[in-house]
Amino acid sequence: MAIGLVSTLDTKGYEIAFLKRYLEEGGRSTVVVDVGLFEPQGIAPDISRHDVAAAVGADVGSLPHRPRDEAMSIMGSGVGEVLRRLLAEGRLRGVLGLGGNQGTSVICAGMRQLPLGLPKLMVSTVVSGNMRPYIGASDIAMLFSVADLLGGPNPVVESVLRNAAGAMAGMTAGPTVSAPHNAAPLVAISALGNTHPAVTRAMERLRTAGLQVAAFHASGACGSAMERLVRAGRVAAVLDITPHEFTEEVVGAGWYQPVDGGRLRAASEMGIPQVVAPGGMEYLCFGPRESIPARFRRRATYFHNPVNANVRTSRREMAAVGRALAQRLNLSKGPVAVVLPLKGWSIYGAPGGPLHDAEADATLVSQLTRALRRDIPVHRLPLHINDAGVADLCCQLLEEMLKREPDAHGLDTA
Repeated sequence: MAIGLVSTLDTKGYEIAFLKRYLEEGGRSTVVVDVGLFEPQGIAPDISRHDVAAAVGADVGSLPHRPRDEAMSIMGSGVGEVLRRLLAEGRLRGVLGLGGNQGTSVICAGMRQLPLGLPKLMVSTVVSGNMRPYIGASDIAMLFSVADLLGGPNPVVESVLRNAAGAMAGMTAGPTVSAPHNAAPLVAISALGNTHPAVTRAMERLRTAGLQVAAFHASGACGSAMERLVRAGRVAAVLDITPHEFTEEVVGAGWYQPVDGGRLRAASEMGIPQVVAPGGMEYLCFGPRESIPARFRRRATYFHNPVNANVRTSRREMAAVGRALAQRLNLSKGPVAVVLPLKGWSIYGAPGGPLHDAEADATLVSQLTRALRRDIPVHRLPLHINDAGVADLCCQLLEEMLKREPDAHGLDTA
């Protein structure tokens, strides 16, 4: 299988030629894919720009006459389709991209269409900026090019290209790994530092029960990645004990908003068991003090660290979150339960903590339970989210759901 080398060959052809030569001298095979709009320079592609555009029914010759963003979107969709076909044919082992602003946008759009776990490395001039729009919920590794990728390799860029080739060679050196057919079911669990005691206790109990567990940091990208894996059929059940991102999605503010909208949808749509608790749902995350929008600056705030501010949500916002959460869970096609600890949902939101607001929390609970489907069980506990009883009940409920339909979720009850 080959390493895909993807770039705009009209501007980065000589750099791609260098990478191709370096990798092939090391015994690796390559397939060069051109996502440029004009004639390639320095190397002939294995898959041309014409092929890339045609993969989504477009004529590359017409793209320079269309709005630039539209042309780039078409090439991004096209390269994604090309790479997926190579993968399906057993010809692709990893992807190494090279680009400036435009190229990074196009190539990452294609990489995001590939499954998680396939090696993806993007060498880019824009890595120092906000990479969320480029990476999304994918597992794309980014490497700063230091100098511009223009005019062929030079003493600065050449070392970066060698490192990129070495990194990709290393990532693709071993055999592809897939889960054994009889692997234990995988439970996804959402997490933050503010719910760490609950998450670690739940993980320990679930593993003791013979389940595999993967934690997803509720930072926007991880939660979206969890949803993606659920839709791919790789997750048997979800313990959403820290659905913090959902609050930011509903409020429309915060640095941890999901990169792909629609948190708490995948498990409901797939019909797999899910247990939901409100860990971390009572605050918004921002960066340093100056990053907090003006409308939030008078609110109770606690700095988790110098570059992470936790800002308390209002009662009105909690009401909206409660209603939206009910709407989301009401869509569930499978078993679902809600666990509501009544003494705080984070370390800082505990009674006496800097973010504690019992009335605001109660507003979410009231709106949620009022709008929730009557057949969805709600368990109220006079506990804090990190008290052992909360994690224990969540795990008990999830294990019972899985045992009701063991064949559907791959659970061995023997």
